[in-house]
Amino acid sequence: MFYNSEESFIDKFIACLKKLSVTEIPFDNNAFYNGIEQMRQYFQNNRENIGEVSDEISMLFIKNPFERNFARFRDAISEQNGWYMSFENPEYTIGIIKINNVDADNILSEHDLNIPLNYLYDFAKAFCFGANIQMTSVE
Repeated sequence: MFYNSEESFIDKFIACLKKLSVTEIPFDNNAFYNGIEQMRQYFQNNRENIGEVSDEISMLFIKNPFERNFARFRDAISEQNGWYMSFENPEYTIGIIKINNVDADNILSEHDLNIPLNYLYDFAKAFCFGANIQMTSVE
């Protein structure tokens, strides 16, 4: 089970990826976890600036002590299967972003998470950098 703020963060993360022209992401592999590690570092460096909601999303950036990976973030992304993403490939190593730009704009305009938009985009950019994903600048 995820907190509402965690679900909203994941929704907005996917929307930011879409706006950065990312159509698919690696999933549950080294590139995926390298991307989350970059997000974790960004989170640690900007936690105070993000505000109170940072406490609510912090568990997304903690490694599971048994699996030694970001299992909570992985599981939150996997719950998007059939909604904003699909994992139609045979081994679920690629997540395909299914929303369009209008959907992304609507998700980003919702006032369900008190994190400024520039931070949300920076999280998505950090993920792309760590996962070695090509992106474009926001229109």
